Amino acid sequence: MNRNKELNNKSALIDLGDLFRKLLFHWPLYLIVLLVATAGALIYLKYARPRYMSTAKLYLKDEKKNGEETDLLKSLSLFNSGKNIENEMEVLKSPILIEKVIRDNRFNVRYFTKGAFRNEEIYDQNPLRLNFLSDSAKVGNYKFDITPEKDLLNVKWVNNPKDEEIVFHVHSDDPFFVNKDRFSISYHPSGNEPLNETFRVQVDSVEELAYKKIEDIGTALVNRDATVVMVTYEDRIAARTANFLNALLDTYNEYTLDDKNRVALKTIRFLTVRIDSLKDELGFLEKQEERFKVQRGITDIEGSSKLALEQVKEADIKLNDANMQLSVFDQVESYINDPGTDYPFAPVLGNVDQALTGMINRYEELLKEKKRLSLSLQPGSMILQNTEAQIADARNTIKNYISGYKRNAGVAQNQMQAKVNQIQAKIASIPAYEREYINLKRQQSVKENLYLHLLKKKEEAAVSYASNVTDNKVLAPAFIPAKPESPKKTLVFVSFLAVALVLCTVYVYIKYFLNNKVLDKSEIEQAFGRPVMAEIYQDETGQKDLSLHNRSVLLEQIFNLRTNLRFLLNEHHGQSTIMITSSISGEGKTFMTAHLGNSLTVNNKKVILLELDLRKPKLSRSLGLDNQTGITSYLVESKTLDEIIKNVPGTDGLYMISSGPIPPNPVELIESARMRTLIETLKQRFDYILIDTAPIGIVSDAKSLAPFVDCTLFMVRYNFTLKSKMAAVAESVRDSFFRKSGVIFNGIEQDSFYPYYYYDHYSYSDNGHKEKVWSSLAKKMRQRIA
Repeated sequence: MNRNKELNNKSALIDLGDLFRKLLFHWPLYLIVLLVATAGALIYLKYARPRYMSTAKLYLKDEKKNGEETDLLKSLSLFNSGKNIENEMEVLKSPILIEKVIRDNRFNVRYFTKGAFRNEEIYDQNPLRLNFLSDSAKVGNYKFDITPEKDLLNVKWVNNPKDEEIVFHVHSDDPFFVNKDRFSISYHPSGNEPLNETFRVQVDSVEELAYKKIEDIGTALVNRDATVVMVTYEDRIAARTANFLNALLDTYNEYTLDDKNRVALKTIRFLTVRIDSLKDELGFLEKQEERFKVQRGITDIEGSSKLALEQVKEADIKLNDANMQLSVFDQVESYINDPGTDYPFAPVLGNVDQALTGMINRYEELLKEKKRLSLSLQPGSMILQNTEAQIADARNTIKNYISGYKRNAGVAQNQMQAKVNQIQAKIASIPAYEREYINLKRQQSVKENLYLHLLKKKEEAAVSYASNVTDNKVLAPAFIPAKPESPKKTLVFVSFLAVALVLCTVYVYIKYFLNNKVLDKSEIEQAFGRPVMAEIYQDETGQKDLSLHNRSVLLEQIFNLRTNLRFLLNEHHGQSTIMITSSISGEGKTFMTAHLGNSLTVNNKKVILLELDLRKPKLSRSLGLDNQTGITSYLVESKTLDEIIKNVPGTDGLYMISSGPIPPNPVELIESARMRTLIETLKQRFDYILIDTAPIGIVSDAKSLAPFVDCTLFMVRYNFTLKSKMAAVAESVRDSFFRKSGVIFNGIEQDSFYPYYYYDHYSYSDNGHKEKVWSSLAKKMRQRIA
């Protein structure tokens, strides 16, 4: 068992030198496969659709990296414009932005010229233009085949969901309806189009196409310390790569500038409404004052009245500021309670403390972060839920802060109102007309101060709006690539050739090393633990001549076996009994029995062949003898020995005993005493007894005959004998069932790889001339290829 394990481990190892020699032997196969791979690469490059890639560099200001502000107007901005580079890189690939790019530049409409094998897309010089006469944002997933004929355009709706053929016959620029969508086609031929050429127009859904385009857009920082982003885009049309990328950067700049201007515009609109309202109220009060003076004839009032007027004016201003401050906090609270309102929020009225401003900025940053994450995460994501929890905490913090502030402001407001009431009590002692005038002047002064304050704030907001410029700078715009990004010719050729080499090597490896059949004599020697006695090559001539006078390779190999057999039997004296068997049928034991027996007749030796394969006898038929009587006839005592011995025709000294009728109990006959008597008798009359018996791997006939024979020869056939069957036979040999044994490697194919040498260069024809050169070369090439 240990020896078997050792042999199996040894056979499992791969001899790299042997593998290299086998690969070198099959060089024509490699040559053919490499030529086929080269042709395949050329065909692939001819028909593969190229993909082009364009790049652009975009500078982004990042507050975290202290980017310098080059615009002096930035110092006048009232709003925070800090950015996060990673967020902006995600915004560049957001579907909302890409949808706008596609819609504004009609990238969802593609034009093709129909071909026999595939459609070729046209982009620059296009005689057609499909116009949308309805909402283009909702149009998508249409395919039209358009064939110009004289003055008409035949428009066929290809992807009709009802599988009905719908054809429109329209003039250029004439409208037509498909479902609820309205189109028109402008056709301006250049004169170079082939007659009756058909064009394919494909309209994709903007929303679906936007999500597909995200995969073709790449963003990456140029290096870790820079705020310059490299933006790439891939497309099948070279010009469209640059146009799409430049359009994307322009749209992104517009988007960022619009986002910054949103706050200022909201503030300006709010202030404009308030100023217009105050302007009307102030005009009405001025007219009232004018009418009062005319009616009363008043040109001046006393000092006490003026003093009271100043006091109540100052008190009213402070009370108005307090009311304004509370109004701002009400506005903030309304914004917090309605998170769906457009952000950011800009409290421009009153003096809002820094603590509340910081809370609002933090709240808005969380809202922006949630908006960014919602572009790439599912609604149930843990990250998104965590962000929503932070937003809720920030909202509650702001609410609590406002509630406390409003309580304190309410106390101060009540105190100020009490002071105003005290001053008004003093005014009550003033004469009625003076008191009426003071109240009128008081209202006018308050409205005037508030009006001037709002005008100031509006100017500040207008300056901030005018000072808003985009922080982004396109350092390197996209260019039209000259060469495709894929397929790369060098890479395609290398890939095809590498795959071809790998496939050939795998084929050779499977053929020789993973084959379950015996291909090498080293496998036999490892299994049996002894050298092979002879290597017999296939006789491709098909001759059955047993003459000892021809100069064939087969005869030379048989004589070599005869010589080695003598060395095997050197300790044996007298007549020899030799048994030839195999693991399974078809390994050539019958063929070898006949030729070996013929070679042993040299030097006037007498040889007899026993056909003891009583189940499937073949020897007598191959030698042209009948099988009516034979060994079974002698064993059942129906014939005498002299009656069953036959002379093999055409040879001197070679005799044979056929098997005779096939018996129902061959093992009993073989193990009978009469079989021993037969062999002992034949030893007295012949020099050699050759026994052709049944395969040892199938029945036990050979083991039953083992005590009667002096030597057993086992046949192993090239690319036929299974390694598992050979291992079973080798196990029987090691178990000492047989006295002396040898192994013959039979049926080796000529012109095939066989380690270290070939026999085909030594083959001769019957007339002494070498085989025809071209025929031999063809055989060699066929073996080396297959």
